[in-house]
Amino acid sequence: MSKEHTPYVEEVRSIIEQIYKRTTHSYVEYYVDVPSMAENRLELLYLFLLEQGMTKERASIFCTATGLVQLGLDMHENVENQYEQSLSAERNRQLTVLAGDYYSSRYYNLLAETGEIEAIQVLSGAIQRVNEAKMKLYIAGRDSRSLSDEEYWELRNAIDTGLYVAIVEKYADSDDRRRLWVDLMKETAKVESVIGEWEQIKWQEQVPFGFARFLLQKPGATLAQVLSGVEMKAMEMIGMCEQMVRSLPAETRNVLASITARYSHRVNRLKRVIEEM
Repeated sequence: MSKEHTPYVEEVRSIIEQIYKRTTHSYVEYYVDVPSMAENRLELLYLFLLEQGMTKERASIFCTATGLVQLGLDMHENVENQYEQSLSAERNRQLTVLAGDYYSSRYYNLLAETGEIEAIQVLSGAIQRVNEAKMKLYIAGRDSRSLSDEEYWELRNAIDTGLYVAIVEKYADSDDRRRLWVDLMKETAKVESVIGEWEQIKWQEQVPFGFARFLLQKPGATLAQVLSGVEMKAMEMIGMCEQMVRSLPAETRNVLASITARYSHRVNRLKRVIEEM
């Protein structure tokens, strides 16, 4: 969790701790890498729910359930279609699938225990749409079908923000608030995605994935052009988020300003490292 403090940082930290407590299993963790939590999206979701008049206790239940589902979906996305033919690799693959199922089932248990039947329906529908978007993106990559930037980000956003957007669309008290919070979820998720790719390509020297791989598939594209494209996209999206800050109420503005500051800090740190290489 970031050391920067927003009005709700302690509550969100507690929510994340609850999510990990509900998913901790030493045998699984020995063989499987657990994905990191989408902290910023949980922070925004928590703030949105409080803004809609939910109590902190109920908002915490919604965020915990959403975080559990997201972990399960992220775990499944880590399953490799091609893997080393060994007992260890096979065990890792099987446990990754089972762990994803286990994490996802925990959300159902939590919401059922607390009587949030409507929320179960909302998240169940969102899970279906997220998986449909994953399949469309996978099939496009498998068939080497060229996607436009807009098509790519529509699918990527559906995967990364589908759960949070579903909650917003169901519980927003007006069309204006619904549009605002959906945009916030989608734009901040885009920033996280491209900065994460940029960091992994430059620091860990990984094979391009996600948006970077999408750019690399374009005719005549080079890795240098892809890196430049990822950097430009990151800066463009940070700028868009910073513009959105100005139209928000003070309390919401402070939270989003803190989030965008984290993005800027990561970008500036990355640039300094690149300059020193």
